[in-house]
Amino acid sequence: MAASTYRFGAFTLNASTRELCRDGARIVLPPRAFACLLMLVEQRDRAVGRDELIAALWRHGAASDVQLGQLVVQCRRALDDDGQRQWAIRTVSGFGYQWAAATVAEEAAHAAPAAVADETASATTTQAVAVDAPPRRRRHAAVFAAAVVALAVVAIAMVAMRERRTPVVATDPARLVVLPLATGDGEESWLRLGGMDLIAERLRRGGFVVQPSEQTVGQLRALDEAGAASAQDPATAWHRLAPAATWVEGSIEHRQARWFAQVRATRDGSPESVASHDDATAIGALRGAADRLVAALGRVPAAAVEAETVAETLQRAQAALLANQIDTARSILLADARLAHDAPRLRLQLAEVDIRAGRLDDARTALEALLAAPDGDTFFRAQVFAARGLVAVRSGEYADAGRWFGDGIQALGDIPEPQLRGRLHNGRAVSRTSLEDYPAALLDYGIARDAFQRAGDEGGVARVDGNIGAMELLRAHPAQAEPYLVAAIARFETLGLVQERIGELQLLFEARRAQLDNARAWEAMDASWAQRARVPSPYSRLSMRLYRAQQLLQQGRHNEAGELLDDPANDGRPADVAENERIRLLRAELAWRRGDGAAALAELAPVPAGALASADSDLIRADVELLRARIERSLGRRDAPPADLDVDAIAAAPNARTPLRLAAAANRAWAADRAEAAARRFGEAFALAQTQGVPLTLLRVAQDYVDFLLAQGRVADAAVISNQVALWASVDYDAALVQLAVARAQGRREAWAAAFETARRLAGERAIPRALGVPPP
Repeated sequence: MAASTYRFGAFTLNASTRELCRDGARIVLPPRAFACLLMLVEQRDRAVGRDELIAALWRHGAASDVQLGQLVVQCRRALDDDGQRQWAIRTVSGFGYQWAAATVAEEAAHAAPAAVADETASATTTQAVAVDAPPRRRRHAAVFAAAVVALAVVAIAMVAMRERRTPVVATDPARLVVLPLATGDGEESWLRLGGMDLIAERLRRGGFVVQPSEQTVGQLRALDEAGAASAQDPATAWHRLAPAATWVEGSIEHRQARWFAQVRATRDGSPESVASHDDATAIGALRGAADRLVAALGRVPAAAVEAETVAETLQRAQAALLANQIDTARSILLADARLAHDAPRLRLQLAEVDIRAGRLDDARTALEALLAAPDGDTFFRAQVFAARGLVAVRSGEYADAGRWFGDGIQALGDIPEPQLRGRLHNGRAVSRTSLEDYPAALLDYGIARDAFQRAGDEGGVARVDGNIGAMELLRAHPAQAEPYLVAAIARFETLGLVQERIGELQLLFEARRAQLDNARAWEAMDASWAQRARVPSPYSRLSMRLYRAQQLLQQGRHNEAGELLDDPANDGRPADVAENERIRLLRAELAWRRGDGAAALAELAPVPAGALASADSDLIRADVELLRARIERSLGRRDAPPADLDVDAIAAAPNARTPLRLAAAANRAWAADRAEAAARRFGEAFALAQTQGVPLTLLRVAQDYVDFLLAQGRVADAAVISNQVALWASVDYDAALVQLAVARAQGRREAWAAAFETARRLAGERAIPRALGVPPP
């Protein structure tokens, strides 16, 4: 007979009424999260495996470890637990979870628990009850998928700094959307977006969930491009985008030496709330009107600590950022004389602008100076740590980035600021992903996603989703990554966030290419490239050029790829080891494809041998090692393997890059006439590639393995290997060459002729090797 009530600490869990309470106050949990919590409590004498939990909680047992991890995060959040404390739910590494809190079971009853509802995804429910709030709006809960410009960077949101404040919990689960302000004729242009952002921030400080301004501006651009805003009143078009939201519209104008601001909140079926205020300054009028609206909606306005003059500079710069005018934002900040003296928030915003502009050294210097200065405002320090972590990510310093984000999480402590918490945990998750600490990364992603949902930041949710898609790519799971990336792309498109969507399209290109789904990979890359004119960041533009050059090389479009790789703008790239090596890799591949092996080796010469600490950077290093070994063999070089490359250790600790490194070692052994060692390494590489199941990796190993077997006279063995990549010969040039080589060695003229025609169709500007162009005798 199961107990119906369980008590632990300040909490009571009632199985009969399906309620979780803390000190008598009910905490709302989604049905599946409640069922998970109840199952762990009831089975508290043992650890419960992940498979068992999934089978019990999801219909037909159809769920992933990611979804289960998110569910556990919801349960922990409800109990004020987390992945570090684990006072209530303990993670059993490699197995599952176990209830850890001392528990009293009482009031035995016969009632069976109700069935778990079949939820659409692991959506998070905000636990606090809103005062005078609009009805709840069910949030989108897309599957995970958003990423990283070059695997990690695109993922982290850039949130400009506003006024200093004491954070307030955003308890209202219904989203408020603040529209750009109407301004009088001749008024300063910054007020349209800067005033919108200030009002949004004041409402957020009053405890409301407010959509980030960057998303609102993105949606406006999307409506303009679709012609929806011009075909009807803009507000009407926007209301159709999110009919459940509360819309805040406002105006500001200057007359008779004073500023007059008015704001009104409307929601279908609810009375309109209107507030106005006049002041000698625009900032004062906007703040006053926003705070009066907060009061009208039943909340207490937050105190404003930042001086109005500093706040105006911040909002002017923020307006420029929202309009993608990065240079203008920088000029506005530099023009304020207080920047160098008594306004650390101005210096912080300038540092964030520098990050967006790719001026990483300037940003790093400014942020470290801010951290060195004594400042008792822990919330502000957490913001600085978040920006410093982002600089480390964009510099490829992932271990350092993890420490900076961790320091920010510690500085933030229990301050209820969900958007910043989401940024910090998302950033640390990116770092942990790159260092291949996937369980810890998954925990951070879950916390970040929950925090962004609480903040009403759907763009942040999509960024987390995309980052998990990037993680699946690093884990050699491109098929699992694809649906996550597709979902994130759709989300960013809805939100009008162009640069983020471009980054996800680049990762989708990688995922589809890894599956040798070439036509759809090119489609994703073409869609990304078509948007290049809308990307203001030089860092992102560089990434776009390199992804495009990669595509063109794969299609045999050498001249176009060369133009992109020779672009002078590439020389202004940031100090990112992986990005620099990527440029060299692409240039070397182009030279080799054009028949200049010596030039290709010269391009790769500055790249050291051996693995890098971060997985995404090391993917490029592994590609360099394989290409260099292939070229050296083709040129008859008999160099020994690099002294710092322990091939046996690599084989003993496999990861996604291991098949490529083993193939590189096999090529070097082959070039040194050590056929037995080469055969062993090729066999190991191919077996591991089969286990990982990534078609592109399998093909890349098969190319060299088949050549080696044919050179050894082992035609039958070569045919066995070639048959395992024959499926892709009709769509991929390299796969077609493998079939061509084997058909010629077998003396099968018809098969050779068919393979030759296929290779010629796919070649582009590539020259089919002369030996393969001769029919078999």
